[in-house]
Amino acid sequence: MVSTVALECSCGAVKGELAVVPGAFFHVHCLCCDCQRYAEHLGNEAAILDEYGGTELFQTYPAHMKITQGHDNIQAVQLTPKGIYRWHTRCCQMPLANTVRSAAVPFVGVPVTFMKFASEQDKQAALGPVSLKAFGKYGKGTVPDDVHPRFPLAFMPKILAFMVKGKVTGKSRPSAFFDGKAPVVEVQTLY
Repeated sequence: MVSTVALECSCGAVKGELAVVPGAFFHVHCLCCDCQRYAEHLGNEAAILDEYGGTELFQTYPAHMKITQGHDNIQAVQLTPKGIYRWHTRCCQMPLANTVRSAAVPFVGVPVTFMKFASEQDKQAALGPVSLKAFGKYGKGTVPDDVHPRFPLAFMPKILAFMVKGKVTGKSRPSAFFDGKAPVVEVQTLY
């Protein structure tokens, strides 16, 4: 059964909704150094990263996410010229999503911090458990034992099947972050 999760930035200027479609997402915990550098760039590490320097993400198809308010507050950066696009708010520096650089690729990673839940139980009921914890070698402190040091290659077939299914079913559009093939805003490269 499809459920809908409300999206809202810290200050409430940017809002949206996310369709949670069974079999069409990955609920992950990423501790990579790029996510940490991005949080540092936004100057909002305490609100973005957990105690291990990680980010909880809900990876799904762009067609399942809508921004309904605050389009004028959307900005984007990429850490390097070939890096992914990292979308955030201009108003409160809150991450909105990660996408690859092509509008044709059916992928969007939405930070769970951008989602609104009444309780931790509501979050678990909507998103289910985290299915992958990766890049533990970049974690802060003593990371839990179930975090992979890198990205596990055994997970790649699931990702590839997800991408192929999204491409075949046309789930890269509509996208909250691309107008046709072009990003909705100019993407700034940081390094």
